[in-house]
Amino acid sequence: MRKAAAVFLVVGVLVGGAGFAQQPLTYYLTGNIKEATGTVATDKGDQRTSFLGSIGFRVVPTEKGLLFYLFDFNLISKGVPTGRGDSGPISVRLADAQGKSMTYDPRSGRASTEFAAIFHYELIDRVKGFRQVRGQAEGDLFVPFTETMTGKMSVRFPEELRVVDKGTTYVDLDLTLALSTSVLGSIQRISLITRVIIDWTRLFSPAQYLRIQPVFIGTGPTDGTATGKAFPELMKRATELWNRCGSVRCIKFVVNEPIYINNSAYKVLETAAEADSLRAEVSVTDAVEVFVVDRMDFACSWGGGACFSSGTASAKIVSCDQQLAVPSPCPCTWCPATCPPCPPCQTGAVNYYHLAHELGHALNLDHPGQPYGLAAVTAGSNMEPSGFCCDNPNVQSAKNCRNASNPLLFWGTALCVGTPNISD
Repeated sequence: MRKAAAVFLVVGVLVGGAGFAQQPLTYYLTGNIKEATGTVATDKGDQRTSFLGSIGFRVVPTEKGLLFYLFDFNLISKGVPTGRGDSGPISVRLADAQGKSMTYDPRSGRASTEFAAIFHYELIDRVKGFRQVRGQAEGDLFVPFTETMTGKMSVRFPEELRVVDKGTTYVDLDLTLALSTSVLGSIQRISLITRVIIDWTRLFSPAQYLRIQPVFIGTGPTDGTATGKAFPELMKRATELWNRCGSVRCIKFVVNEPIYINNSAYKVLETAAEADSLRAEVSVTDAVEVFVVDRMDFACSWGGGACFSSGTASAKIVSCDQQLAVPSPCPCTWCPATCPPCPPCQTGAVNYYHLAHELGHALNLDHPGQPYGLAAVTAGSNMEPSGFCCDNPNVQSAKNCRNASNPLLFWGTALCVGTPNISD
């Protein structure tokens, strides 16, 4: 018998302020899929692999019964063999941010829906490259080509389901995903059937976490010459800025212990091709890798760093310790009006919010007014393109918080009290 994959669900209650008396309570059922075994149909035949992920349902009790909506669904896997080589990390995320309504039969406990999903695997990047070619517009954003899938989901809850504050039960999840729009077409279908263990907890608001994997150059944590000295401050600023989403949506980071690459040649990157080689050194299935070198000789064109494969499980960031260098290592030749404190440019300025910006790209966010296939953002916010001499704005927006997405996001609990600077 195949071992069931555990998904732990959290039930949150959203209270509607002044309209509380008139509005029904909305419950959020959210949970993490752990080690679920599924089948991936490829151009090399069917392959078995394990998946991680998250799932979320919005449940509204009414006089006629419970209304169900699928508002979150992510899947990730380390990859499978294909006819063109190893797929690399596979990721699936729900395409409709507003969610999909579900049919629900309380007598059988079955809820079902069809939905569209964004599909990506790293092999697409290796074969097709990125949507934005180096040297065009802002150089810090490398948007992947993605495919789409049509999903069919059936979830069976216990019969006559009742919303409770505490308790453990189960659901049976039956999922199929079929390729609908192809870029590479090496993977055509994913299927997954598993029993899911549910842990009910009543909270005000569930939190979503993104795992970060720092990668430094050196022999280990005792190496005084290792890179990564700027990372703690950059991560601190990124955490603070994204904590401001709290009143709109709770987004948190989990930071792994650093991985060290013992190759001093990577301390100084002379070409963008060397950055590509560095990215290939480490792949962590469930995290966004943040590679920190000492410096990049081409960093001025990238604003100090770049994000690759934005919005997917393959998202990786390349940055450098020069973010905190004074004076700036690059000439102050440009300053957009939207970038405080410009004008005039600050020769001694540091890029405190550079990593916060690149993590925004990892969360599928675009630059304002630059539709590269990512989610829309707010002008004047941290997602403004910037670089040395002109730090990314220390400004968060409600739109940025709402539109952030990545298949690596998973559910947890946290206290979220921050407020975006811009309420849009």
